[in-house]
Amino acid sequence: MEPTPSAEDRLSALEQRVAELEAAAAESSALQEPGATQQKADGTSSVRAESPAPSGFPESSVQPSAGNTALPGDAETFWALHGLVDHLGEEGGVTYTGYTTPPGCSGPVAWQMGLSSAGLAQIDFAEAAGSLAALGHPVRLQLLQAIYEGTSTVAELGKDERFGTTGQIYHHVHALAGAGWLESARRGHWRVPAQRVVPLLTLVLIGTH
Repeated sequence: MEPTPSAEDRLSALEQRVAELEAAAAESSALQEPGATQQKADGTSSVRAESPAPSGFPESSVQPSAGNTALPGDAETFWALHGLVDHLGEEGGVTYTGYTTPPGCSGPVAWQMGLSSAGLAQIDFAEAAGSLAALGHPVRLQLLQAIYEGTSTVAELGKDERFGTTGQIYHHVHALAGAGWLESARRGHWRVPAQRVVPLLTLVLIGTH
């Protein structure tokens, strides 16, 4: 037979429960304050900075979970985010992943890259400069899109006046190849390397959404 809790134990448990209810009420009130969400032209809402989440989902889909004020509670919508936390724990981290079949390809490419928060703390941001700088020109991004979609030679690219002269196209192509965003499939033909397809699409997604 279990011992009967003492009056002191019961009082302590009651105080803890009251504290939990007060915290939940405060969190609910904060989410209802003006400015807590931002209504957009398309009718969707985004949660304020304390609870970062992708826009484009109904407000009710991104309420924080009870145990983590930054983690949206809708595990079905935010399945990747919840999976990340389940795998890495509260320390967290950042990852990107993708599985897609590029236009004209016979099969899909798959990719995953990620680091824990501790690993991210060891990164020198400046190391990304070369790779990102190669993409910092609208024409280069347009060239990459054309090559990603199946155009493979400079002669074919030269038929599109957006890309400039043949010399300019070669300059952009070689800069992209030097940064690893393009590779020579065979003499005179270029393609986005399979291992760079998902990173490229991820950057484009970041820049457009």
